[in-house]
Amino acid sequence: MDADEIRHWSEQYDEVYDDDLEAIEERFNETLPDQQCLTRDGLEDVIRWKLNGQKGRRDRNIEKVNTVPDEFIQRVSEAAFLVDDPKIQLKTLRSIPGVGGATATVVLSFYDPETYAVGDRYMVHELFGEDRKLRVTDYPKILAELRDRNPGGFDLRTVEKAYYQRYRDENDVGE
Repeated sequence: MDADEIRHWSEQYDEVYDDDLEAIEERFNETLPDQQCLTRDGLEDVIRWKLNGQKGRRDRNIEKVNTVPDEFIQRVSEAAFLVDDPKIQLKTLRSIPGVGGATATVVLSFYDPETYAVGDRYMVHELFGEDRKLRVTDYPKILAELRDRNPGGFDLRTVEKAYYQRYRDENDVGE
């Protein structure tokens, strides 16, 4: 995609973006870089954001998160933000019960949308043509691919939104 297409598709994403979900993302974009860790309540919001359309799965993952102390979530997320390696960051965040790889990418993209993007099976399919779940080893490749496909001036989250929205439109998924 060129810059105009990135702009078009990311604007299409924003037009259908649920107001409550957008508010969650904006709140984290503003607070998480200074906070340098997630709380249990914050992680529950991330899971609500990621699994918005999957109530049963969302509720089960939130229950799992609630099996560990808030301090554990804070320390694990803080540790993940200390390193600059997406594979280590995903593995670290996935050590929290209820957090899978795709949810971990949401945490990172909310923490730093300039550098990180949401990764999930749809992005794996869109960028690599493979219909499968996200693997930890995929995430650095997704980030590199999005950087390579960025015509300049966009943060990675914006580029990812454009590719995701185009995929969603062409494949009628991800409502």
